[in-house]
Amino acid sequence: MQLNFDHEYDATLEYAKQLPSFDNIYAAQAFYYEFRQEHLHLLMEIANECQVTLDYSKNSLIALENLYFSLFQNNSFFDLQVTIEEFETSMGIYVCDILVKQHPNKAEWLVEAYAYGDDKYVMGIRYGRYNQYFQNLFHQFYLINKDAGKQELVRRYERMEKRCI
Repeated sequence: MQLNFDHEYDATLEYAKQLPSFDNIYAAQAFYYEFRQEHLHLLMEIANECQVTLDYSKNSLIALENLYFSLFQNNSFFDLQVTIEEFETSMGIYVCDILVKQHPNKAEWLVEAYAYGDDKYVMGIRYGRYNQYFQNLFHQFYLINKDAGKQELVRRYERMEKRCI
């Protein structure tokens, strides 16, 4: 069997197609600020409805992970009129927002031009010497962890927090 490598697949260009386009950095910053606020608001509404307290503490990540798996196991995302992807995006933003609030001098949100696409910008977080860009930090989280017992959100936060020092 002969392999055919004639097609050109470039993951960087494919990713660029998924990113929104903006006229300038200021428009991108405004968009991503609103994006973060909307997802945090959505997460807080769901948490309140489910009687879960999210207080921007590291321990609240345990409650958030328990909520995620409870919603997943009970197939309740549809009932809340939210997709799993929206909830996972909200989780990632919440984890990063805790880091920014707990370490304001060492962590910050950022928006930068994407190098492989014209007028494309990405959102991310800078913590310590590290930058991480993302749309959904916990994509298909249910596949990585089968239950909330591993406290993966706390462990991920702690890894990020160590790099802030």
